[in-house]
Amino acid sequence: YLKDGYHHKRVGLNHLAFKLESKEEVEKFYKEFLMPRKIKALYGSSKPYPEYEEGYYAVYFEDQERMKIEVVSHP
Repeated sequence: YLKDGYHHKRVGLNHLAFKLESKEEVEKFYKEFLMPRKIKALYGSSKPYPEYEEGYYAVYFEDQERMKIEVVSHP
């Protein structure tokens, strides 16, 4: 396991999600944390994902070891 390293398509933990109270908080996290640090958002930027659930709003990015992190607000 250690020899091969982490990959999000292997069996096991796919990503971590942190739930915030509102779309505005997700947007604030994106603008005030990710952007100033030049951390690239996956899939473009923070945005709605109505295909998951009405009101679902998230931003995805990767940490240094390429673990996918999600910051999300949803009903």
